[in-house]
Formats: sequence, C-alpha cells, structure tokens
Amino acid sequence: MSERTARVILVVIVCGVMWGIVAAFPWVAYVIVGVLGTLGCQALSRWTGRRRESGAAPEDAVPEPISALDIVEALHEVSAPHAFLADLAAALDVPKETARALVENLGIRVRRAVRNGDDTAVGVHRDDLPPLPRLSPEDPETGVDQGQPTNQRVTVEELGLAGRLVKDGSETTRRHRVQ
Repeated sequence: MSERTARVILVVIVCGVMWGIVAAFPWVAYVIVGVLGTLGCQALSRWTGRRRESGAAPEDAVPEPISALDIVEALHEVSAPHAFLADLAAALDVPKETARALVENLGIRVRRAVRNGDDTAVGVHRDDLPPLPRLSPEDPETGVDQGQPTNQRVTVEELGLAGRLVKDGSETTRRHRVQ
C-alpha cells in the first residue's frame, strides 16, 4: 500500500472518530473547529512564505540607496510622537537592523525604549528627531549673466520739498565714513 493511501485512510478514521465525539458531546465541536482553523492558518502561512521566497528578487540585485532626506521624512511620518524602529523599517522597506544602522549613521540617537500610547519599543525619541529641511517653494535662480539686469540699478526717489535721493546700488555693499 502506498504512503498516500495510508494517509487517506488515516484521515478518514480520524474524521470518523471526531464525528463520533461531536455527536456525543456537541460543545467539543468548537474546540475541534478552533484546532483545525489554527492548523489551516499555519499551513497557509507556510505556503505563502514559500511563494514569496520563490518570487524574491535575485541575489545580485542592488537595492536603491536611501538618502538622508528620505530617512528624516520617514521618521517624521511614523512618529506618534516617537518613532519605533520597526515602523521606520516598514516605511523604508528594509530590515530593522538596516533601519537602525541608517539612523545611527546620521548621528541620531536610538533609545532602548520609547513609548507611543500603550506600546513601548526601540526607537527614536521625539527630542532626538532632526527637523525637516526647509525646501524652497521656488526653483533656484541662476547666476547673473551679462545680459541680465542686476540689483545695482540707479534709482531716484522723490523726497517732496527736500529734493531727490539718487541711489546707485553701492550703498548696500559699502559703508561710507563721515568725517
């Protein structure tokens, strides 16, 4: 007899015994359903884990480098008010050890225990979070070229009865001493 046939017969016998027990004691059905549900969830977890491993990226694939700005932004995203390393690792899609190394390489202190609500874990305290860099809403301006106007144009301001004030632009760069 093959091993497969032996397993089928064993499963049929076990199902018959369980049916007899449930018929005699109906409350046992809840326990049996719980056990079977747990075993089914574990089998499903193993199956999906194997599928993830088989579809994983090749070993020679180089991950994209993570910039300091991305790390600081991710820290501020996951902080509530402190940032757990596990949450940061999930936000950056890296292992926890890598997330800790990235944070420590930026000179940010990692504490053994920070608290968010009722949860406590390893992370960055809100006092240790670096500020978000201020990004200019405008594009950076290019340097002044020969054909472009400069800020050193001659301007004339009317002072009313006192006359006119003529500025040639040099007042902002030099200070004249009055003797």
